[in-house]
Amino acid sequence: MGRPKWIPDADICARASEMASRGLTVNQIADCLGVSRDTIYERQKEYPEFYDAIKRGRSKGMDQVSNALFEKAINGDNTAMIFYLKTRDRENWGEQYIEPVKEIPPINISVHPDAINKAAE
Repeated sequence: MGRPKWIPDADICARASEMASRGLTVNQIADCLGVSRDTIYERQKEYPEFYDAIKRGRSKGMDQVSNALFEKAINGDNTAMIFYLKTRDRENWGEQYIEPVKEIPPINISVHPDAINKAAE
């Protein structure tokens, strides 16, 4: 007889959501909950509320960090401003790769004497 099936109840969903909001990976969440990464993925498929809890947690963390970055940027933190603009408006503020100018080798041009226009003389 094996171990009983691990089922994510409301408490586990809340804990997983909190861990995801703090940026923990699926592997780290699994370690904290005492299960394997595969178990996390399997239960996410079986229990939509568990999947949603982790997804909401990730969104919450991204929201908190992006708001903190935005606040720093609008309060004059130059580094935050540059980072925000480079990542949010790449077309105008992103790093542009400029192809270095390559030296063109000299070209020798020779004209056959019969090709010279005699009228030009």
